[in-house]
Amino acid sequence: MKRGIALILFVLFLLFATGCVFALTASEILDEMEARRTQFTTQKTVGRIVLVDASGKEEAREMVMYSKDEGEDKVSIIFRFLSPADVKGVTLLSLRNGEKIYLYMPAYKKVRLIAGSSKSEKFMGTDFTYDDLSGGYGKEDYESTLKGEDDTNYYLELIPKKADSKYGKLDMTVDKAKFYFKKIDFFDTAGNLWKTLEVHEVREREDGSIQILKLSLKDVKENHATIMEVSSIEEDIPLPDDFFSVRTIQRPTL
Repeated sequence: MKRGIALILFVLFLLFATGCVFALTASEILDEMEARRTQFTTQKTVGRIVLVDASGKEEAREMVMYSKDEGEDKVSIIFRFLSPADVKGVTLLSLRNGEKIYLYMPAYKKVRLIAGSSKSEKFMGTDFTYDDLSGGYGKEDYESTLKGEDDTNYYLELIPKKADSKYGKLDMTVDKAKFYFKKIDFFDTAGNLWKTLEVHEVREREDGSIQILKLSLKDVKENHATIMEVSSIEEDIPLPDDFFSVRTIQRPTL
């Protein structure tokens, strides 16, 4: 009996001495985050974006976004401003996580292809670049390391795989219970904090998937912030096969 207890204690000691083999790796955490992402074929999101400048002045814009799951963790989106008048109708089309990105400006009645270094430009005065709006934070784009954890969070470091990335690294805080990112700090290639993305409100569905309802992105260097608030989400809505196209974004109504 005593020998049995001693063996159990010895095994427990080995587990803790080696860092506890049951701990999740950074890769497994990212996989679980992807599994908790709301699954849909198509989706319509309505909400607003608020721009906040260094003096605290706010500018609100109404927006609508359509999304389509293209498979292989790829998503196509159409993002349109509905108001105010100076940005009404401006529409972004991102195909398959930004493989191709187009911008339609109704004032000029022209579609611009966003390519190369232009993808790192800010989108229409917001703090989001075209790349920020089009991509995610999956293993295909980042090398990940688990830097630590506590009772409520995992702390990951993500290093971009692309040599031409404008970011040197990302520090991500992940909720342990619901597996969504609470906060991401973006650092430039010199190691300086550049932007901070925070999630302020989420909705957990019955299947355990997570919908983000409110987030903010602050450019620390420019002391400027962008807040995005979702008012409604519709899923699996019928859309034409050719909806996500350059022709669609030139229409006055979607």
